[in-house]
Amino acid sequence: MIKKILHNKLFKDSFVYVFADVINKAIPFLLLPVLTYYLSPEDYGLLGIFNSFVAVMLILVGFSVQGAISVNYYKYSKEKLAVYIGNAVYVLLTTFLVLLTIVTLLKNYLYNKLELPYFWMLIAIAMAFTSYFVLINLSLWIVEQKPESYGMLQVADTLIKLLLSLYFVIILGMSWQGNAWGMFLGSLLLGVLSVYLLFKRGYLKFEYNKKDIKDILHFGTPLIPHQLSFWLRSGAVVFILMYLVGKKETGLYNVAYQLILPVLVLSTAFNKAWAPYLYRKLSSSPNENDKQKIVKFTYVYFIGILLLALIIVQIAPYMIRWLLAKDFSDSAVYIKYLSFGAAFHGMYFMVVNYIFYEKKNKYLAVITFFTSIFNVILAYYLIDNVGAIGAAQAYMATSFLSFILVWYYSNKVYKMPWKRFV
Repeated sequence: MIKKILHNKLFKDSFVYVFADVINKAIPFLLLPVLTYYLSPEDYGLLGIFNSFVAVMLILVGFSVQGAISVNYYKYSKEKLAVYIGNAVYVLLTTFLVLLTIVTLLKNYLYNKLELPYFWMLIAIAMAFTSYFVLINLSLWIVEQKPESYGMLQVADTLIKLLLSLYFVIILGMSWQGNAWGMFLGSLLLGVLSVYLLFKRGYLKFEYNKKDIKDILHFGTPLIPHQLSFWLRSGAVVFILMYLVGKKETGLYNVAYQLILPVLVLSTAFNKAWAPYLYRKLSSSPNENDKQKIVKFTYVYFIGILLLALIIVQIAPYMIRWLLAKDFSDSAVYIKYLSFGAAFHGMYFMVVNYIFYEKKNKYLAVITFFTSIFNVILAYYLIDNVGAIGAAQAYMATSFLSFILVWYYSNKVYKMPWKRFV
């Protein structure tokens, strides 16, 4: 049985994706001992503001073009897909220029609200733009089922950013800005490499096609509220923390969030392998027995990720004691709520794919945006009344609510025998 599992392609692909994503997402985690030594909690709070701004720019720049490309990979010839990707680049360039203009016009207002200098706002937009070329290549390798190529690019991305960040922070003593420079220059270098790889592999051809652009916008526009909803659960909460409790507590919260990354990384990485596998199964008109096997596996996954969250809760105090500077010891209080919130988010992945398969993104966006507005309101209320711990409590509550609502809706658009094993 074990031998059969080890030779299963899904298992082998998942292992590569997990390994690559663990290495990639480990940047903040690996830098924690360094950053907590060289930075104060207040500095770490400012770094959190920059990262949150990058995250929202990443959503607004891209229109989820990599998702649209993945969906059409099975429908188009390689030549037609190359034209489609070229038109995706036109969309990226347009949104990039629009965002530069908007931020320039609002730079004073944004600085007063975010305490982020105009220069770093521009860096954040540029970083978001270059990141999409990496994402397009990674998405293509996923649908091509080439996890080794995927892993090599991910690991290269990680190592470059890690080394640059360490150089700027330790050697040049650039504080939080050093980490930001390392991340940006790494994204720029890998973005240029990704453009070269797209050309070399025959996946990039610039030939304007109005129909392709409409298709990209049709796919991506409903997902903007959907993606913003996740940002509202983390990025917006960072701004609320800064406003209500200050930079120090914001920094402690951000450090705690990095410590629960194993839950988020493993669930995200596994979904990269699971989603294409599930789509193929669904497209082959599975019988009731096939559906029951999928559901049974999903429930096993639910149990596994909840156990992982529990393990993180148990070992987090030791991790904080061994890895972080003494000034960050208070970050332990957030771990319990953040860890289980991350687990519920991972469970969400296993049910949302049915909605993507049926292309019912519009109503998914309504659900996730509603729950995220709920998170912002709840977080504001709890932080104002019980302190920064309220941000973590709101994250857990909202993640659970989102999982339940999306699970319910996914069964409406694609019936699965969920009650068979309950």
